[in-house]
Amino acid sequence: MTDVYSKGYSAEKKELPRGMNSRIWTEVDLSAIRHNFGVIRSLVGMRTEVMPVVKANAYGHGLIEVSRALHSAGADWLCVANVADGVALRKVLPAVSICLLAPFLRDEAEAIVVNQLVPLLSTLDQARTLALTAHSLRSGVRAHIEVDTGMGRSGVLPEAAGRLAEQISRLPSILVTGLATHFSSAENNRAKTLQQLALFEESCKAVESTDTRLTILHAANSAALLQVPKSRLTAVRPGLLIYGILPAGSKENARIALQPALTLKATIALVRELPTGSTISYNETCTLTRPARVATLPVGYGDGYPRALSSSGSVLIHGRRAPILGRVCMDMTMVDVTAIPEAVPGSEAVLIGAQDGDRIRAEQLARLIGASEHEITTRIADRVPRMYLNPALDRLGRLKSKPPAKGSVSSL
Repeated sequence: MTDVYSKGYSAEKKELPRGMNSRIWTEVDLSAIRHNFGVIRSLVGMRTEVMPVVKANAYGHGLIEVSRALHSAGADWLCVANVADGVALRKVLPAVSICLLAPFLRDEAEAIVVNQLVPLLSTLDQARTLALTAHSLRSGVRAHIEVDTGMGRSGVLPEAAGRLAEQISRLPSILVTGLATHFSSAENNRAKTLQQLALFEESCKAVESTDTRLTILHAANSAALLQVPKSRLTAVRPGLLIYGILPAGSKENARIALQPALTLKATIALVRELPTGSTISYNETCTLTRPARVATLPVGYGDGYPRALSSSGSVLIHGRRAPILGRVCMDMTMVDVTAIPEAVPGSEAVLIGAQDGDRIRAEQLARLIGASEHEITTRIADRVPRMYLNPALDRLGRLKSKPPAKGSVSSL
């Protein structure tokens, strides 16, 4: 993935750093990331730890820069899905606690111990592998036990949680400090979420009866922390909310002052006048019923822009909606700019984000195509450059990292 660190970029001037691909790019506002973290912290209270989820390249926003921004805002924990991301984070954030959410492979145990990642354990075999590895390295490792309360993906069953904790306590070099679970449908099934929470609370009692000292209990994702406040426990794991994206079905949306962090933009490559009867894109799914000005955008599903938006989505050009005509291609998308005479080659189009008072939100696109909100930003391809606005500062107000020379492009 190509990332550009531009301290002085001006969206109003539409000036990109020299050498940057202006075909399509994203702008990630790191001040919005920090703001959203603060909103969540205010919502859950200072006694509840906020553990932002930065898996899937921080939901497509950029793992390293987003994590730096979150740590500078006060996040002491970050959650990743795989060991490789945990190792990458450890290199740039030596002090942050990193929770590994997905099951690890046996040959990844050494990297977990060396980089002091905190995995979620489902089985005694996983614990033994970590314990033996840590012992051989003359080190120690912390871990949390995951309880499968109804997700069916990973974790120990509730009735076996206490026994597993007792068995792990006999192993050398490994210490269980937390308990976790994951809700399967917090966005639309409160009864199921409460049922899972009750099972988790029973599991906590069983684990604590083994003299395992639990310092952190975490279960709530974005939807749960909004809709089921009692699920916040001692820590929450927000994903969507961190990026300013509202989970489906959230009843408190109006009271959550989030700021969407990502804008996806492209530059019009071509504008043509086409007559009535012209067919647009593959399979002739669109036939013009009137003469039209048709703009070609150099962006398609190869960039992660959903093909399902064919003939149904729109983009913003000069603050007005330009409907998509026909199929979204792998590398190109055609839009109707008949009503936007200012639209010419070189004009900027916003596919996700705000322009001149209007906004296309990731949640809206998700609803339009029947997808999860998570998919819209996480599917943005690595070939799309990320532009970072308002780079992260450390807690003393200093730049976390020195920006590259003007116009340079770095790969994270």
